[in-house]
Amino acid sequence: MVARSSGTIDPELTPKARRFLRRLTAATGGGMFIDGFFFATFAAALAGRAVSTLHINSWWEGAISSSVLIGTFFGGIFLGWLTDKIGRKPMFTIDLAVFTLCSIALFFVTAPWMFFALGIIIGLSVGADYSIGSPLLGEFAPAVMRGNFLGVLEILWNVGYVVAYFIGYMINSYDPGAWRFILLSSVVPAIVCLVIRHGLPESPRWLVSKGRRDEALATLRESMEAENLGVVANEEETRTRVSVLFGKDYIRRTLFSGGFWSAIVLPYFALTFFQPDMLRSLGLGKSALLGALLGTIIALLGAATSWYLVDKIGRRKLLVPPMFCCAAFLLIASLYQNLPTAIGAICFFGYLYSYGLMSILTGIIPEEVFPSSVRATGVGVSTAMSRMAAAIGTFGLPVVQDAWGTSAVLIIMGVVSLGGGVLSHFWCPETKGKDLTETSHRVDPHAYRRREVSVPA
Repeated sequence: MVARSSGTIDPELTPKARRFLRRLTAATGGGMFIDGFFFATFAAALAGRAVSTLHINSWWEGAISSSVLIGTFFGGIFLGWLTDKIGRKPMFTIDLAVFTLCSIALFFVTAPWMFFALGIIIGLSVGADYSIGSPLLGEFAPAVMRGNFLGVLEILWNVGYVVAYFIGYMINSYDPGAWRFILLSSVVPAIVCLVIRHGLPESPRWLVSKGRRDEALATLRESMEAENLGVVANEEETRTRVSVLFGKDYIRRTLFSGGFWSAIVLPYFALTFFQPDMLRSLGLGKSALLGALLGTIIALLGAATSWYLVDKIGRRKLLVPPMFCCAAFLLIASLYQNLPTAIGAICFFGYLYSYGLMSILTGIIPEEVFPSSVRATGVGVSTAMSRMAAAIGTFGLPVVQDAWGTSAVLIIMGVVSLGGGVLSHFWCPETKGKDLTETSHRVDPHAYRRREVSVPA
């Protein structure tokens, strides 16, 4: 990688830099894969005989299904802040080690409260990983390819979900009583990811924001073969203050980042966690479980399409129109009782494809709109807002469905998507191809370019 006099970074990376970025992508993407994988194993285990074996009533089922999301809420806020205080590197390993130990412990649960408690702790580590992994990768990735690098993470979330759902489908089809092995399967990708993460460096942008420029330069030379700090030198040396996120310069970014993410995941987590039940309501009957597997693949195809386009057409075009499409598909599907079964199913799968198009942006936009001193905190707060919304949706769906039926569920989810579309239309920034310092700081663009020119070689 070559730092030009203007401060921009040449996208023609050296072979060593490419190898490093691939390893870093695998290490951060592994965490996203594990998150999607684990969420699906929870759903698959409850679809097996875990409910009857552990005597889980409807209240505990709702609590357990929301436990990881609740843990992620607190992990995103508090551990994100801690990551901005002490650095990305130490937390990057600790959180995954905790996840691995708790995943092993799940194999031995004997009561609903144990299931719930371990879900909370695992959620804490998942929330931390959201706050650490994607900011770390975004702080290394060249601006013109940042969307592709960060987009891979969300694709891997969907891949993890599909793989785990398939494993759960196969195990439940063969022996529904083997639900403990579905949960234990999360240990395998966690251990692989721990090995990949060993020895990765600290973020140079974070180091510069803490005044440790010599260490930042040494890191860039070793990992990216850079001769100078380049645009990283533009990072402001500031203390980590959570109040920055809620001050006049960043409050709109904070609300937008958490708001659009919430509008994406509240319907998705709820509808996919209970996807077989939803598809049965839409008339698929015995094909519902297989249809649910197909739905996860369709969402993955949407994410893959978006990954290909994100650095070509930008963020807004992949967020605003698909959000309104989600609303339209869900609202039409809510009329399923007056529609042919095929139309209701097509609308549901159309919603999942539109979700996939938007999904990778939850791992891109929040990383681009907050400064390095509070980036992990900002991403953590956004993650927390989204996971609390997802927890509300997941916990509330069975309640609403029992009280008012599937149509009411789909109408509520459609209205959430509609609100997300309006929010995104007015507040979503276009960050395609811009350096993180430019996208994350409230500076005059001309002043920013003047500072770039002054960067020493």
